[in-house]
Amino acid sequence: MLFQLRQASLWLVLVSLVVSRAEAKNVLLLISDNQTWHDVGCYGNEVVATPNLDRLASEGVRFRQAFATTASCGPSRAVIYSGLLTHSNGQYAHPHAEHNQQIRPTVTTVFERLKKKGYRTGLIGKDHIKPMEKYPIDFKPRGSSRDVVWMAKQAEEFLNIKSSSSESEPFFLVLSYSDPHPTSRDGIGWGAVRDYPGYQTLKYDPDDINVPGFLPDTAEVRESIAGYYQQISRMDFGVGLALQALEKSGTADETLVIFISDHGTSEPGAMGTHYEPGVRVPFIVRTPNAKVGHVNEALVAFTDITPTILDWTGTDFDTSEVHGRSFLPVLNQQDPPEWRSALLSHVGHDVFANYPMRTLRHPRYKLIWNLTWQAEYPLPIDTYERRLWDGIRKNAATHIGPRTVEQFLNRPQLELYDLQADPWETKNLADQPEHASRKAAMVKELVSKLEKQGDPWLRKYRPGTLSQR
Repeated sequence: MLFQLRQASLWLVLVSLVVSRAEAKNVLLLISDNQTWHDVGCYGNEVVATPNLDRLASEGVRFRQAFATTASCGPSRAVIYSGLLTHSNGQYAHPHAEHNQQIRPTVTTVFERLKKKGYRTGLIGKDHIKPMEKYPIDFKPRGSSRDVVWMAKQAEEFLNIKSSSSESEPFFLVLSYSDPHPTSRDGIGWGAVRDYPGYQTLKYDPDDINVPGFLPDTAEVRESIAGYYQQISRMDFGVGLALQALEKSGTADETLVIFISDHGTSEPGAMGTHYEPGVRVPFIVRTPNAKVGHVNEALVAFTDITPTILDWTGTDFDTSEVHGRSFLPVLNQQDPPEWRSALLSHVGHDVFANYPMRTLRHPRYKLIWNLTWQAEYPLPIDTYERRLWDGIRKNAATHIGPRTVEQFLNRPQLELYDLQADPWETKNLADQPEHASRKAAMVKELVSKLEKQGDPWLRKYRPGTLSQR
């Protein structure tokens, strides 16, 4: 009898292992670098060529209102991989060089959670994360994250690795491109500065560029955007190769594919801000059961990526450990009512640019709380040293597109924008009597959410107070 019970127990264990392996699902996360949401064909851009991203969107779901929670490369990735806003994960600025920022020891990354579940993990390209012991990565080849053909070959190698058993292990693979991040801090600043084997650079005529409304329409800006588009098209080509490698591996039908940009472009009014060009990003999702060509109006943020991956992979986690939630249950819906707000949090970009902000985004209105509003806004070094801002300084220009330089550098404590009437956020409604009730309600909602998260900045700062007293 005891022998039979032991046999039955062993059989149950074996069955559970088989079921666990059969139900295991893969994840492919594709991340571009410094790409604003409207700079993709499927988001309405009629100039830039992104056939592979457009095809991915036609095969899955495109989130129209998706947000990086901080417009800075390193901090944004810490949010993506932890599900925690910047004020809680501890990586307040860049991790490299003199910035020396990293996530807290108590934070558990998605890499750690999936590795513990038996997943193979890979990261090809840009990392911008620290400390690496919090990111157990099995496959991390060294090479140029602008050489998209090389990156795709590395992805193919990773996808074809077999485990010691007869079945392949489930995988979590990140391809993190450096395009379209600017290539220099002098000259144009953008553009494919060298060719890589297997890809021919696509050229753009500056005269064909439709300059977005937050930037001045000048010859220099058009030339910069033309170079920026070159890099977007190169990145798109790499995405196409990566998706081909996934198909060849035979795992596409078991794989969640997510494409995002870590945040928006590097120009003034984007990087290091909570204005739309900085935080609103492309966000495309494909699963085997996704509605093809579907557009979802849910307000999703990068805090939702880790919970979604854990949900997809069947990985147990305490929902109180993250600030986001899985969007899989609403993926095929059009405008889920419980997804009509997003919370954003920024501390700094680098050691030269500390300027904490908290933002509540609704479908039409946005409230920005500048915690240290009495200080001049410090531009991220990436923006400060590049051509557009350098020209503004040298020429003593009064405007950056529709926004005044004074308005950009010296901000009020609260900014309230009607994005339907004022998409480029130049008319602050925070002091308008007709918007007093809306402002009060949004401030209350913002503070309530931050209190629940234990935002440490609330120990010193509160919206509505004139100083730190």
